[in-house]
Amino acid sequence: MLTFYEYPRCSTCRKAKAELKKLGLTFEAIDIKKTPPKAEQLKSWLETGPFNLKSYFNTSGNSYRQLGLKDTFSSLSTDEALKLLAADGMLLKRPILTENGRILQIGYRTPYAELGL
Repeated sequence: MLTFYEYPRCSTCRKAKAELKKLGLTFEAIDIKKTPPKAEQLKSWLETGPFNLKSYFNTSGNSYRQLGLKDTFSSLSTDEALKLLAADGMLLKRPILTENGRILQIGYRTPYAELGL
């Protein structure tokens, strides 16, 4: 089962979601602002997926700038960073696509068709 974490007002998320629908894929859409992934889930993705911790952060977002993470990110422990992400879904880079609890993609750089979905 695919899970699609999105911010519904994000144009990139809408484009990615439209591609999933065009491919005829069934997925559960979750509003990342209202229901961000829990720290434990993020840790699991981090430990088993191909993405580093910084990849999870929406570095161009307001939350990232307001918290001054550009200057303090390197001093955060992994657990501190995961707690921040779990507390504020707007800190997360989006969309996030998972399948059966395994992370497939963060952001929408590569069309999903190219991932073999």
